[in-house]
Amino acid sequence: MEKEYKNLGFVLLILIPITIFGFLKSYLSGFPDFEKDPGTAIHFHFTISAIWIVLFIVQPISVRFKKFTLHKTLGKLSYLLFVLLMISFIPLFIEQIEYNYLPLTILTTSDMVSVVLFYGLAIYYKRNIPIHIRYMIVLSIVFALPAIGRIFMNWLGFSLIENMIAGYVILISLLIVLIILDKKKKKNVKPYLLGVVFFTLKQFVFILAFYKVI
Repeated sequence: MEKEYKNLGFVLLILIPITIFGFLKSYLSGFPDFEKDPGTAIHFHFTISAIWIVLFIVQPISVRFKKFTLHKTLGKLSYLLFVLLMISFIPLFIEQIEYNYLPLTILTTSDMVSVVLFYGLAIYYKRNIPIHIRYMIVLSIVFALPAIGRIFMNWLGFSLIENMIAGYVILISLLIVLIILDKKKKKNVKPYLLGVVFFTLKQFVFILAFYKVI
């Protein structure tokens, strides 16, 4: 692993407080005796997503301490977790279709597409470690966004459009910083550039739907 990324797993520990804080009001505060049960689909989706977040942290730490067998085993486990995550999206997607509000449908669809895209590319480049790591970093950001959005809306009182704009600014700023740092080291920044393009397109389509242009 590159020197600059050897402590990546410890940096990604920040995903834990972000997730807890983000979902505290809307989900975790009701655990385990939910007064209003959000349903099996939500429980399943949250559980699988939480396992993914743990995986983002453990995988680079396992490499950091040369636990390569564990890393490979967890990598193979991610294939199953990917399938389970896609399955967990299905009832959420159907619910959004039935709710008939295009901006939310776009968000759920883009979440599914982003996981397929960045996880698929990370696996495709699994033998090219620098590229693999960068795609996994972008994927970890995808998982952080729902929690960040809930922090904005549930704790700071942001509207849906304010949340989307703030989240986009944070996301793109982070990717630009990573691009600048990698450029200085003459590293391949294509994964981060693809992230910028994808999330900008997502933002553009969401805004069109929000203002009923489409």
